[in-house]
Amino acid sequence: MNKTWLVLSHEVETIVRSRSFIITLIVVPLVGFIILFVVGILQRNNPSPDVTSLLIPERPSLKGFIDHSGIIQDVPEQLGDIVQAYPDQESGLQALREGEISVFYVISPDYLQTGKIEMYAQQINLLEDTGSAYPVDWLIEYNLLKDQPQLLDRVVQPLNLSVEFIAAEKPPSNQNEMLTFFVPYGITLFFYIFILGSASLLLSNITTEKQNRVMEILLTSVTPTQMMTGKIIGLGLVGLLQMVVWLVSALFLLQFSGRTFTALQGVEIPPTIVVWGVLYFILGYTIFAALMAGIGALVPNLREASQATFLVILPLIIPLMFISLLINRPDSTIALIMSLFPLTSPVAMMTRLAATPVPFWQLGLAALLQALTAILIVRLVSGMFRAQNLLSGQPFSLKVFLRALAGRA
Repeated sequence: MNKTWLVLSHEVETIVRSRSFIITLIVVPLVGFIILFVVGILQRNNPSPDVTSLLIPERPSLKGFIDHSGIIQDVPEQLGDIVQAYPDQESGLQALREGEISVFYVISPDYLQTGKIEMYAQQINLLEDTGSAYPVDWLIEYNLLKDQPQLLDRVVQPLNLSVEFIAAEKPPSNQNEMLTFFVPYGITLFFYIFILGSASLLLSNITTEKQNRVMEILLTSVTPTQMMTGKIIGLGLVGLLQMVVWLVSALFLLQFSGRTFTALQGVEIPPTIVVWGVLYFILGYTIFAALMAGIGALVPNLREASQATFLVILPLIIPLMFISLLINRPDSTIALIMSLFPLTSPVAMMTRLAATPVPFWQLGLAALLQALTAILIVRLVSGMFRAQNLLSGQPFSLKVFLRALAGRA
């Protein structure tokens, strides 16, 4: 235990005192504060538009149309500043070319029979849904049903939906669907980056020590298990420290940003996500750090190590590929399997937790399975260092990795 502590303290002291770690730890949150501070000053000097409107327009730009069907007789007051009628198609297209309107709709003469509408746009605009027929569809509905206001209301807004959650714990309320979708995205990517970054740090550390022959000297004084445990815990504490500092900074930034970006007002990260996030970070990091260490024990240099890491991080990529499913259908069978399987659980479970309340038994079972997997992998990978001199210089392959992991190398 004393030797494990020596390895641990050496790794922590070496990393924490490095200039690159200190700069990364401080500069990243500082840049966020500076950006929000500058934006706040600009808003006070020019308070007319909200900063969020730079990304999400509060109202649609002017759109033109020509009606060959004769359906549109009146333009409702709500659409007066949004749509513009043109007497002929050429004048509408000319206005589109000159940038007076964003899109131009041509309603065909046989619209009632075919529903055909042609839309012209000058170029693709990723910040505007040019593929939508709004507000022309509303304009047509208004003119067809203006004499039946009750039916018009039902056509325009068919549902007055009231939602009640029967789970014991209510999910956090978000004021719009966009943030409900993007908050889990942000948490997932944040978590993915930290696990991968911390595990990669251990891979780089072991590969460098192996190339410099420090590893052989170290193994004459400590057992492979003591060395692995000390390095994993030490570098894990460094990663956890960085995660906590950045997470606390993110919470302050989120609270402060509500004054600058109105779309972020009222957004809160539940404490359960923070608590479980720390636990899953520790377990997920231990699993992938041990696997990365196994790669470091086998490959002859850091370049080959970087190429081999794809095999290890593939399970972390799978939840990112299914992130829409995890967010939109967090209680589906696939989501449950990915959140319980130890190699995909750290990212998948955090995505589900950010999207919906997760039963405690699932959270506990996922943590238990990760803990057992972490213990098993650490023990198996420790055996690689007993055989690493025999494997030194061999090119990395999945077959060699699995044989070494099973203790057959």
